[in-house]
Amino acid sequence: MSRLILLGGGRSVARFGRLALALGIAMLACSTADASTAAYWRHEEGSAGALIPAGPDTVLDSSGNGHHMQTFDPSFTSATYSSSVSPLPLRSGLPNTLSLNFGPGGDDAGLNDDNYSAGKSINSQLFSAMTVELAFNMNAIGGYQALFGKDGKPLANSPVPPLKVLVRGDDFPNAVPNQLFVEWIDGDGDVHFLAGGTTVASGSWNHVAFVLTETDAELYVAGESGGYQLVDAISGEDFAGGSGEVLFNSDANFSIGRGAFNGGVADWSDALIDEVRVSDMALSPREFLFVPEPGSLTLCGCCLALLAWRRRGS
Repeated sequence: MSRLILLGGGRSVARFGRLALALGIAMLACSTADASTAAYWRHEEGSAGALIPAGPDTVLDSSGNGHHMQTFDPSFTSATYSSSVSPLPLRSGLPNTLSLNFGPGGDDAGLNDDNYSAGKSINSQLFSAMTVELAFNMNAIGGYQALFGKDGKPLANSPVPPLKVLVRGDDFPNAVPNQLFVEWIDGDGDVHFLAGGTTVASGSWNHVAFVLTETDAELYVAGESGGYQLVDAISGEDFAGGSGEVLFNSDANFSIGRGAFNGGVADWSDALIDEVRVSDMALSPREFLFVPEPGSLTLCGCCLALLAWRRRGS
């Protein structure tokens, strides 16, 4: 401590304290998000150009909760592992080397690739809050294309499933064609939606976060540069059911690469999809999976500043 005082006096100690505090806050944000992770399908288990093997538990859940996915039949429903990934770094610092390409080809020429969480306990989990995140890159635009969802038709008067994240095939609800859209059924059995507000283009990565609490719903999107933007929101509502669940209680599968409509599987996507995470709490943007470029590399910046300070004081 005496050496610190000689080198910079109390100001050096104060600067070190501020750096340590910022570093601690960044690390706490990462650990909080990790602790709340219900499932995290990273699509890192394969090799570029390979198909998903047959059988259960072939698309791994890295959360440690065992919610692994599978594909129905690799001969015609398997996505293909791709080395094309988002240019944004993961907040966790983990390497991101593979995604899954759900477009035609690889297995066969049909648009019919998907993964689902058959028999896993997450299917019946009650979420008192939730955050759904993923990255996607459309191969082609056209028609309804679901990226992530939960199967089923719980309402007699509506074809909507409990949850679906998709790129729409029309211009509902605001005359914007082919926009990102999230629809869900809340714990009370009411249908809601949020819309991205801009046309999704093919060939570029998008990073999505859908955050849901008992009163608020928010949709965030980040592109290949710039920060997460809040593009639509609902506040002051009552989304909670009798047990506090904000998503309709069912034991249907979660799926990647398609959705459901009117009780049947539907809306397969022609897209690269990666880093799909479901959390059982409402995450803030500083806890989202990806670190947008430029400028939000808080953790890295703190580490570099701390290293520079230590070198000056050595």
